[in-house]
Amino acid sequence: MRINFSGVIQVLYIFNEIVFIDSQRPQFRDDYRYEKVFKVFYKLHTEAVNWYQARIRCEAEGSQLIVPHSLDEADSIPLLIAPILTKYEGVYVGIHDLYSERSFVTIKGSGLHDTILDLLWELKQPVHSGGRCVAMRRNGRLFVHPCLEHLPFACKIKASDVTYYSECDTFDSRWVLGPNNTCYITHLEPQTWYEAYSTCLSAGGHLAILDTKEEADYIRDTFKQYDQHKTPGDFAFLGFSDIFQRYHYRTVLGDPLKERAVDWDFKCPGNFTKLEERCGGYRRSGLLSTNSCMKPSMFFCEKPANGTFRIKNPARSPLRSGFKKLRKV
Repeated sequence: MRINFSGVIQVLYIFNEIVFIDSQRPQFRDDYRYEKVFKVFYKLHTEAVNWYQARIRCEAEGSQLIVPHSLDEADSIPLLIAPILTKYEGVYVGIHDLYSERSFVTIKGSGLHDTILDLLWELKQPVHSGGRCVAMRRNGRLFVHPCLEHLPFACKIKASDVTYYSECDTFDSRWVLGPNNTCYITHLEPQTWYEAYSTCLSAGGHLAILDTKEEADYIRDTFKQYDQHKTPGDFAFLGFSDIFQRYHYRTVLGDPLKERAVDWDFKCPGNFTKLEERCGGYRRSGLLSTNSCMKPSMFFCEKPANGTFRIKNPARSPLRSGFKKLRKV
């Protein structure tokens, strides 16, 4: 049998190149693009949302709405956002004047006056009657935009700000290891059920589902740790609803609700519940209940201790990981 040594050498060369490329990228979420020149990770979100939701979504991923640090970085951002700007007039960035009209600051509270950011306004901007939030056009210029109108957005985090937490296999310190090899985040800042769903998803998890008594006891005990005066009411969203059909409760993973693990509040489910109360949650008393999906409440997220709920127990070889990076470049 004749061996094609040239072919073997070529495969080994490609393998080594892939491993080298992968080793140059600091460890962080695979859905973020790393720019070595600026030592920064970026992610472009093509889904259009309002500015407030864009801020929440970036925070859920452990990053912030993008703010360029230098003119060179500002010049590079149009290459990141150009693919989607045929449909939208810009993407949201982390600049606003919500604290004081006409006093624009970054998401970190730094003023724009006498900085490179003040050089990026497009002609005749900022228009102070045009909105309170800021977006960037294809040419890299900033303009004022109404905060509630929907635009795509971009998130950013410096590589030096990234920390890995092995206990929950994550870069987000908010995840806490709980029972059944599962990690949880307790979100005290209220959101609607739909917003909470997106926030958990962005963080690599999903709204918590109480499959066992151990999980239910853990969530109940965690809930009781927080002062009721710091959270609205005694209700927190979980990952189930009857949105598809009244009283047909399904989890966010599409499974029927396991009601044996937790008891219901005596009023739920039944004719005592109001028509708009379609989204499920947990009372401070430790009982399942429902509430209006649009009424902001605190909520719990969960994910496997290894990986995310989409990718459990990942075991990636350098070769597979390298191919993923090559496709992103």
